[in-house]
Amino acid sequence: INEPVSDIIGKIYRSKPDVLGLSVYIWNAEVVQKITSCIKKMLPDCIVVLGGPEVSFEDSFQNYPDADYIIKGAGEIVFCELVNSLTAGTPIESGILIGGETDINEMPSPYTEAFFESFNQKGSVPIENQLIYYESSRGCPFNCSYCLSCTSENVSYLPVKRVTEDLYKLVERGAKCIKFVDRTFNADKSRAAGILETVYYLHTDCVFHFEAAANLFDRALLAIAAAMPVNKVQFEIGIQSVNPATLKAVNRRANINIMLEKIARLSSRNNCHIHVDLIAGLPFETKATFADAVEKCLSAKPHMLQLGFLKMLRGSKIRTQSNEFGYVFSDFPPYEVLKTDTMSADDLILFKSIERVIDKFYNSGYFVNSLEFAANSVFGSYYKLFECLAEYCDEIGNLRLSLKNSYGLLLNFLTKYTSREEAEHYIKLDCLIFDPKGSLPEAITPNRDKAKEADLRQRSKYKGRNIRVEFFPLDGIKRLFIYENKHPITKRYDIVELEHFTPSVP
Repeated sequence: INEPVSDIIGKIYRSKPDVLGLSVYIWNAEVVQKITSCIKKMLPDCIVVLGGPEVSFEDSFQNYPDADYIIKGAGEIVFCELVNSLTAGTPIESGILIGGETDINEMPSPYTEAFFESFNQKGSVPIENQLIYYESSRGCPFNCSYCLSCTSENVSYLPVKRVTEDLYKLVERGAKCIKFVDRTFNADKSRAAGILETVYYLHTDCVFHFEAAANLFDRALLAIAAAMPVNKVQFEIGIQSVNPATLKAVNRRANINIMLEKIARLSSRNNCHIHVDLIAGLPFETKATFADAVEKCLSAKPHMLQLGFLKMLRGSKIRTQSNEFGYVFSDFPPYEVLKTDTMSADDLILFKSIERVIDKFYNSGYFVNSLEFAANSVFGSYYKLFECLAEYCDEIGNLRLSLKNSYGLLLNFLTKYTSREEAEHYIKLDCLIFDPKGSLPEAITPNRDKAKEADLRQRSKYKGRNIRVEFFPLDGIKRLFIYENKHPITKRYDIVELEHFTPSVP
């Protein structure tokens, strides 16, 4: 998505394909239109086939006039038939082809020796060190109205044995990350446990990513998650809202307190990366209720919180309810909501700003102590902190700053609300815990004890190691920072409190 369209077109042209197949999504629909238009002019005999969710609701070629075929729904079988017919010289008549529902359990694994051998061809990108998307189930047993899975009636699962065989093949060939695209990985809890056990025993540095429901983590799944090696598994958990009226309106049934408790439990171990999602703009959501969701989710301390904005997907139930909930949304992909009858355009724009500062300061993980101090002791809540920080950053404009300058920005912001001594203490603590360069903002005077560092390096425990000793006047503690063994989840380096100095009383 970050590659210039002209480069993509050039690569396609140089390969001179007989058939060009493109999957179309909300994030690439407009790019696909540009690609197909140019390719048809450059390679008029190339047959263009479009599939994927964004074209599965097309009834004509009006939006994609340069396509020869559009496949609606699951495409494995109908695409195979189309390619076979073209190869045999008896092409199917151009038009819209219906894929329909497909039980993935009836299809053989694509991971054959011939498949892997094809990556040895000139110009192919090997699987080694790549992100692999893997589908172990299709459909979803739930019926969330904003999701395209609400249109599917059945769920089909690959057996654990088949999944295990596929994972072994991908890991053997050096996959860097395997992202399961299952809508709700742990909908079948016992099956999910079986797959996680397979992952646990795989000897690999590959990371495995799952989209899961917090309320479906039972004792067995929590136990497996707790036992996982550090950074082997990532869980993306969709909370979406904490407003009961909103959850009811979109057909989600879950106990919010239980979900948040399980997220806090999963996050606290710091062995699995926990990513939590919220969606702004759902029915009955107001500025106040969404602010409450942000506060409660951040209080559970996930490693990442993503604020998403409702997309009125074609084919989703919620799109048919636009008038009922006063939805105004973009006519162009990704069809993002602009305002609702309970959330104004101003509210949504504010949450866009809040999303940016949460992503930069919270999700990066480099400002933990400063943010916790500010939320608990200065603003009284995470939400109020990020609302004020968003307003401050909007005035500054560009947030593409170095880590050192980002610490400086946060320092200047905090000193508007608290003492400079306190702000400097927590900013310096974060800077030295997370940055091995120890590049403090210009406004902070270092209190480095190089004599103590030299003394420590004489000991076998610290000999030859990258260390720093710093005195913190606010609490009178000398701290030793050891720049080895960076934690892959928290990104922290080790820290040891050495000495405590009590100021003399006259």
